[in-house]
Amino acid sequence: MGESAKESSLHPCSLAPLLPCLLTAGGLFIASFLLYLSTLAPSVVTIFDDSLEFQLVTYQLGIAHPTGYPLYTLLGKLFTLIVPAGNIAYRVNLMSAFFGAATVAVVYLLIAQIVGRLEGWKVGRLKEIPSSNLPFFQPSLHLGGLTGALLFAVGPVFWQQATIAEVYTLNAFLVALLLLVAVILMEIGPHPNPLPGGEGTLGWPKGGEGLWLAFVAGLALTHHRTSLLLWPALAVFLFLNQKSGFWKHKGFVKTMALTLLVGLAPLLLYLYLPLRGHIGSLDGTYQNTWAGFWQQVSASGYGVFVFANPFGQARDAAFYWSLFTRQFYTLVPGFVGLIYLVWRRQYKILALTGIAFLTYFTFNLFYNVSDIEVFFIPPFLVWAVWSGVGVSGLIRSTFNVQRLTLATTAFILVIFLWIIFQLIQSNLPLLAARNTWQVHDYGLDMLQQPLPQNTAIVGILGEMTLLRYFQQTENRRPDLETIVADAEGDRLAAVERLLAEGKAVYLTRELPGAPDRWSLGALGPLIQVNPQPVTVPPQPLIAVHQPVTPEISLLGYQLSRPPHTGDGPAPLRLTLFWQAAIPVTANLKVSARLLNPAGEVTAAVDAVPVHFAYPTTAWRPGEIVADGYDLTAPPGSYTPLLIWYDPAQNAVEVGRIELKPIRID
Repeated sequence: MGESAKESSLHPCSLAPLLPCLLTAGGLFIASFLLYLSTLAPSVVTIFDDSLEFQLVTYQLGIAHPTGYPLYTLLGKLFTLIVPAGNIAYRVNLMSAFFGAATVAVVYLLIAQIVGRLEGWKVGRLKEIPSSNLPFFQPSLHLGGLTGALLFAVGPVFWQQATIAEVYTLNAFLVALLLLVAVILMEIGPHPNPLPGGEGTLGWPKGGEGLWLAFVAGLALTHHRTSLLLWPALAVFLFLNQKSGFWKHKGFVKTMALTLLVGLAPLLLYLYLPLRGHIGSLDGTYQNTWAGFWQQVSASGYGVFVFANPFGQARDAAFYWSLFTRQFYTLVPGFVGLIYLVWRRQYKILALTGIAFLTYFTFNLFYNVSDIEVFFIPPFLVWAVWSGVGVSGLIRSTFNVQRLTLATTAFILVIFLWIIFQLIQSNLPLLAARNTWQVHDYGLDMLQQPLPQNTAIVGILGEMTLLRYFQQTENRRPDLETIVADAEGDRLAAVERLLAEGKAVYLTRELPGAPDRWSLGALGPLIQVNPQPVTVPPQPLIAVHQPVTPEISLLGYQLSRPPHTGDGPAPLRLTLFWQAAIPVTANLKVSARLLNPAGEVTAAVDAVPVHFAYPTTAWRPGEIVADGYDLTAPPGSYTPLLIWYDPAQNAVEVGRIELKPIRID
């Protein structure tokens, strides 16, 4: 089939086919949303990526990392206000599920639009064929669209992004919407000769069909700058789609000027940054000046990932092949769709989707970030479109052989239903296990410790963001000072300064150099920094007073239960209080275990004392060292067993002690 003007096809969701298209798209949205909801992260689930940042930034209407993401931040704030259930983090997570499901619906409509063009309903025949005679249900259109959209929906990368607070489902939605509007514009065509009254075919101003494309393109640019990678494909596509004489039309300049204004209008959202500059960014790097604003919007600092390889990423062809096969299980439908488009001479569609795919893919080859998978979501989307077209082509071809129509169509559908089922079966348990309450409980655990007033906690940015999230969204211990210091030298300097100011200081992780300067001890998950060694045991204490090694005695211990949310058994916290009578010459480790009545190990944790922060060679004679271990076991009776061993001597045991039996309910 050629692409002459007389062969331009009717929008497949116009007139009689409108209802099934809308019903199918709506059903896909609901089904996808429920699927994402079933694995949605219940709260904060990460510390060391952007998800936690977005959950706090949207709540406080602050400034996210470059490019600032004003559209995402404002939409996220809206979700925190209108969603009636769940904590703040859950509500922002829900926005990802919403736009993920919306993307799936738009992908279906995009495939339906392309397939409808192939079905051959002609604009020129609208007056000859009553709308009642147009087919209400078009099998190849709907089944192809459903298959492509579902393959995209249940792929592991996109599915995972639809369950946490991240920018990629909204970006995918805008990319899919841009492609859909472009294809619809192709079907309508730019009309230099307006209808009577000075209006275009849809009642917009002259040439105004393109205004929607310009607006969505501008809106996408206020969210994620990689949307620029779609512009070459759109430019070529629009050039190929122009009617003869369009460039010479007397209204061309006016139309282009209006289109430019409409495209630039969404960029006014970036005024959000200077307006909220007094709130700033979580890492404190945003400067509310013109230079700071431009640096934030342009994200110039990220150029290092294109022109250098700071993380030492090494990816070969096998990596990219595996990335796509894990997403789609098989790439056959996509290749079939490409062949089908070539066979049907759909060169404009091939230009639009093919250039988009190649532009994104090429950029990703040179973008040396550690999470490159999420940047492949737009290429995944294009491949899903090709896959849907391929399935549609396979089904359509069976209608040319009447006896094989039903059986072959059923066979094709069974194969792809099986593929979709396999993707769901493999990805569902992984995502359900990943999005837990563990990080949420860790944050609460730190803030629920008996920390005195005038306390400062020092840690890296992600950990401090977690604490600030609870301080601001749930008003938990707002009196605590949180100090961000990513570099070890900066943390040492911060601790030195805070102790000199007379503050109680706690660390979130081990810090080289600290054991040589101060005495350390565990308080829940935190590490207490003591300017002087502790020599008085806490109260209450389950007393033991028994030597375990020639140098170390166990004075006693405490039992407690840290915060626990969700399913599964709650951990038991065993806080031990050791005392070294003489210097310890070896860096020993502790193996804390729970033995069931049969003497079998049910739970075990091996660590350097005080959360890996305080090696035994640094212990001062006579000091009391608090050391904590969290052990998780199902309800029952257990005997705690503590073993000291030397990892430098093939883990040779140097001492052990059994505590009194305990019961976990």
